[in-house]
Amino acid sequence: MACCSCEWGRKERQTYLKQLTMQQENEFLVEMEKVFEKHGNQGVRLEELHGELKSTGAMETVPHTKLTRMLDEADADKDKNLTFEEFKNMYAKIDRKEKPAMRRFVSAAVQNIVPRSLREDFLANYNCRPPPVFMIVISVIEIGVFIYYADIMARGGRPVTAYEGVPNPNVLMYMPTRRHEAWRFVTYMFVHQGYIHLVFNLFFQLLLGLPLEIVHKWYRVLLVYIAGVVGGSLAHSVTDYNVNLVGASGGCDALIGAHMASVILNWKEMNYKCDKCEPLRIFTSAYFQLAILLLLVVVEMVNAVYRRFFEDDAGKVGLTAHIGGLVTGLLLGVSILKNVAILQWERIVGRFAFTLYVATVLFCVLFNGLYKGYPESNYSHPLDL
Repeated sequence: MACCSCEWGRKERQTYLKQLTMQQENEFLVEMEKVFEKHGNQGVRLEELHGELKSTGAMETVPHTKLTRMLDEADADKDKNLTFEEFKNMYAKIDRKEKPAMRRFVSAAVQNIVPRSLREDFLANYNCRPPPVFMIVISVIEIGVFIYYADIMARGGRPVTAYEGVPNPNVLMYMPTRRHEAWRFVTYMFVHQGYIHLVFNLFFQLLLGLPLEIVHKWYRVLLVYIAGVVGGSLAHSVTDYNVNLVGASGGCDALIGAHMASVILNWKEMNYKCDKCEPLRIFTSAYFQLAILLLLVVVEMVNAVYRRFFEDDAGKVGLTAHIGGLVTGLLLGVSILKNVAILQWERIVGRFAFTLYVATVLFCVLFNGLYKGYPESNYSHPLDL
């Protein structure tokens, strides 16, 4: 009786495991069908799939020669592409013991391959998933801080003007005498010297930042923007030793640099079908965007130079903060922004740009710590200012 019971239990367990395996395989095939749909009727290029499988570690489970043979045999029409139907037929022939590992590796490999439509056409990468939220949030915060300080000034009998809108000194602005308060290298972006300063920065960062977020997503734009703010303050700190700094111009200029980096990385894809004379294609082409960006750089730098050397003290700007933000955006943009069709030279340039950015930041930090020409530090409590 006991033996019969054990036999019955063993069969039940085998049946359950078989059903579970079939369910997993069906779910896997449904998932893979959705993934293959993104690649269109042509399917996935075998060369790319083979490379991704190698990088995911599939070769450790299935020998290289066997995997190559399986992929070649699966390509029934010999067009060097693998459609979902061809993939499904290949998967059905795989040994049962190898299927769990192949489910894991193939799923990761195919999802890592950028669909051809996105590689060829840069416009296909414009989408609001996730929505562009960072530039909107940071703009709202800057407006809120401006209103807060405007209220403080109004209570003190000093109304906000075109070129005055923040108490000087305050706990957020960068001050050479308080460089030991490291947060000031970032928080100076929240305060603006008058409503013209604020309006121009909001206009440019929304105009430039939102399109970047739609393609490159908010988290990349956040990194570039904040790094541009820090790069701007660090550049300012090693050149204008005695000048305070306010405003988000470093972040805005970083967005210009990031746009230039995106154009460089995606030049061919941005020019996809731009010869069709469609307005949208022309306005989003690399040629048009680069021309507009270069014009913005010239206007921004000419304005910064003029206001730095010829305006009165109330209207002066931190010239090197603008330059530092622009260079930071360009270097980090090449390194971290989305590149829809990565070439080997672009990988090398990206690594070099990132290394150069890190080295420059380290130099500025060391300069701040070792240079003796700064004004004497003020170690009083920040709220006592």
